[in-house]
Amino acid sequence: MTKDKDICLQNNDLLEFCTKIFIKVGLSRDDAFTVADSLVFANMRGIDSHGVMRLLTYVLRLEKGGSKAKPNIRVLTERPALALIDGDSGMGQVVGKYAIELAIKKAKESGVGFIGVRGSAHYGAASYYSVKIAQEGMIGFSSSNTTQNTAAWGGAKKIIGNDPLSIAVPYQEGKPLVLDISMSQVAGGKIKLAVKNNQKVPLGWGIDKFGRMTDNPNEIIEGGARLPFGEHKGYGLAVMLEILNGVLTGAGMLSQITSWSKYPENPTNLGHSFAAIDISSFMSITEFQQRLEWLVREIKSSPPMEGFKEVFLPGEIEIRAEKERRENGIPIPQKVWLELLALAKKYQERLEV
Repeated sequence: MTKDKDICLQNNDLLEFCTKIFIKVGLSRDDAFTVADSLVFANMRGIDSHGVMRLLTYVLRLEKGGSKAKPNIRVLTERPALALIDGDSGMGQVVGKYAIELAIKKAKESGVGFIGVRGSAHYGAASYYSVKIAQEGMIGFSSSNTTQNTAAWGGAKKIIGNDPLSIAVPYQEGKPLVLDISMSQVAGGKIKLAVKNNQKVPLGWGIDKFGRMTDNPNEIIEGGARLPFGEHKGYGLAVMLEILNGVLTGAGMLSQITSWSKYPENPTNLGHSFAAIDISSFMSITEFQQRLEWLVREIKSSPPMEGFKEVFLPGEIEIRAEKERRENGIPIPQKVWLELLALAKKYQERLEV
């Protein structure tokens, strides 16, 4: 169910609109489609925090030069099963697509492909890349570092990024098992969405500038910090992912990373890591699918605890959201809709319900 104030748009219409806007700000048609596709992918799966609400900021970064429309993406170091890439401040999605295509190629040749990236930018939903790898019959891994937005467990200010992590496994046709999480209690886009919708957030999502729990999303954004999920567990994972994405790749780390949304004129030098594991290097796809099906049946047979109707697998809720939104359209909050209309007017593109 969508709110009365939400506008519903069909995914193909939204994809076409975003693609045209990105072309107008300098991206090639293929690159424009890639970035637009990542946004609509997120919206379709119910990950609205990484959907078209990001369009305006991406456009500003391209207009002001913080992200290059035509980067010179280069392979700096290469081995049979790995490579290090410099994204030359390109759009994160464009750099990410280049990286996963190389990871898949190496996995087909060597059984596994690991790609480190530096010199990139915000790349959207982490699962956009892991799912594409899974569509090739492989297990996909995707992660990135980001700006300081999360407190260390026990700390009173933002000190580390909530570095996202996604792992996708091919299961049924069009229905991969997908883990997509950030290391904070919630993604920053959800806090910003709460601001746009004038909503409070649950206690435990973040602290204010004095290190106190708050349900005011503005206080979390303005001088406060998000909290790591699982207390020390999410914090520990964030540190390890920062090492993988930042230290290992030569990308920016912690305070070295400029806010991609506040300073659209500045490069961010984000680091990513991607991996593809060729299942057929371990066993036949048929055997893998049979073993996976047994695992799924065992988990789904678990009786739900009080307050729950069923046990969900990773990514199952998102698949159901995609089915519903493919049928009924993507709900766009009023404030995001007005931003889209402003872009449509500025770049003389049509956008209709």
